[in-house]
Amino acid sequence: MADHDQEILPPTPGARASNFLKRSDVRQTFLLGIFFTAVFVVLGLWAYPKWMPTVMSKQMQSNEDIMIWFTVISAPIAGVVLSIATKSFLNMHRGDTPPEEGIAIRTNTPVVIVWTATSVLFCIVAIVWGLVALNTESIAAASDAPKSLIVDVTGSQWVWSFYYPKQNIHTHTLNIPVNQPVTFEVKSDDVNHSFWPVQLGVKIDANRLVTTEAHADPTATGPLDIKCAELCGLYHAYMETSGAVQTPADFNSWVSSIQATGGVQE
Repeated sequence: MADHDQEILPPTPGARASNFLKRSDVRQTFLLGIFFTAVFVVLGLWAYPKWMPTVMSKQMQSNEDIMIWFTVISAPIAGVVLSIATKSFLNMHRGDTPPEEGIAIRTNTPVVIVWTATSVLFCIVAIVWGLVALNTESIAAASDAPKSLIVDVTGSQWVWSFYYPKQNIHTHTLNIPVNQPVTFEVKSDDVNHSFWPVQLGVKIDANRLVTTEAHADPTATGPLDIKCAELCGLYHAYMETSGAVQTPADFNSWVSSIQATGGVQE
């Protein structure tokens, strides 16, 4: 005989989690999440260092580290989102007969809590990382200022020009010595530009009537590509020049060759 007075208890959280994980769609989504997470980890650790510009300064190394580790940290988040999107796409309704309406789900408290906590944690990591990097670079720039090579950078439609005050030379290419801090004093003769020596990992606005500073610590020799990173008119795409990080001896020889021609690069 049925016991009509027996209370039917709701499933415990552990039972609900166990039943949830036994569902085939959940297992498939979980496997897809692992796959997409692995893809982004491989992109961050293996592909990005091969695709990014050559590291020739401490600043560029810092930029590469941020790209790599933020990709790895965010890989599980991307994996969850892409796995759910992929599973939904594969299971979408096809045909002219509309499916039955599913159960209305207003919210899922555990999911909301986990997602919010993960997002907050990621934001905290990003903020702390940025503040530490900014503070470290500012302290290093201040301490290195007395021994820095000064280069006045001027942008104008559509060329870059450089003046080395201590060496008293004007150039249209940017050559700097390795293992010596460099301070760029950047300005514009006309519209706004953006000074971008790619391999140094530096990018800063060049504004008219205002001088902005950027610092670089070259760590390796090699060619430099200097571009404008802000739309500045019809020939913006052609506003570029070249340069190099050189050994101190090669840099001094280069400076002497320009001084021998009157201080202006031919």
